Amino acid sequence: MPELPEVENTRRYLIEAGLPGRTFTGADVGWAKTVKKPSLEDFVLGLTGGTVQEVTRRGKYLLFKLGHQGSDTGPTLVIHLGMTGGLRIQPAKQPVHSMVRHRFFLDDETELRFQDGRKFGKLWLADNPNDILPPLSPDPFSEEFTLKSFRDHLKGRSAPIKAVLLEQSIVSGMGNLYADESLFLAGISPVRPASKLTVKEATRLKDCMIFAFTSALEQYDRSRSEQWPDPPMGLSSWSIPREKNGLCPNCGGPISIIRVRARGTCFCPKCQR
Repeated sequence: MPELPEVENTRRYLIEAGLPGRTFTGADVGWAKTVKKPSLEDFVLGLTGGTVQEVTRRGKYLLFKLGHQGSDTGPTLVIHLGMTGGLRIQPAKQPVHSMVRHRFFLDDETELRFQDGRKFGKLWLADNPNDILPPLSPDPFSEEFTLKSFRDHLKGRSAPIKAVLLEQSIVSGMGNLYADESLFLAGISPVRPASKLTVKEATRLKDCMIFAFTSALEQYDRSRSEQWPDPPMGLSSWSIPREKNGLCPNCGGPISIIRVRARGTCFCPKCQR
């Protein structure tokens, strides 16, 4: 599933591909249920003629601020990539990948194409994106994501720390894979009650979350540079093995795979306490 690094990589890709400044001339939505707001007809009509002012990210959501007829005021296109989604800007004459569900036509004879094999992606067009976005904590890279704010969220929480990390109101953009990676790097068991983490452990975990995200983004930046114009949409950027019979890179012991709140969870029972 696309998590913060994958969504941020997509944002950077779209900017480098020249999407800001381009105008949507139409759209072919191949799976109507993807559009959550407004109606499909109003979505296409509202998008058409919109010029992309900027591409930003909030958590796992991509936001495309649009302007109309020379004005910088307009609606915002919001995209959630779902579990398998990805975006590409390609020439209109280029053959369309079989997993492309939606095509957004641009004014330079290219298309923004939304690949979504499992059809879990979501599309909105809203005057105010805050009306549709769920409550989100500060971005991990923002100054508002402090040790105090992080520890405040952990207080009184008896839930496993892995489950708490997956709440977007705690750590915006965190997902299953990078939660496992962050806990592995921090040496903390995913089943530890969140409130039982010491100040030292919470500090280490916060630092390891940022390190995991940063390391992944560095790999994505390299891949875009080396494999342009079609860099990979997803990379296996974590250090903990995620396959059965995997061995811990630190101690050489077997990696355990369990379920934490119905989510597959990989950890080293020897290194993570």
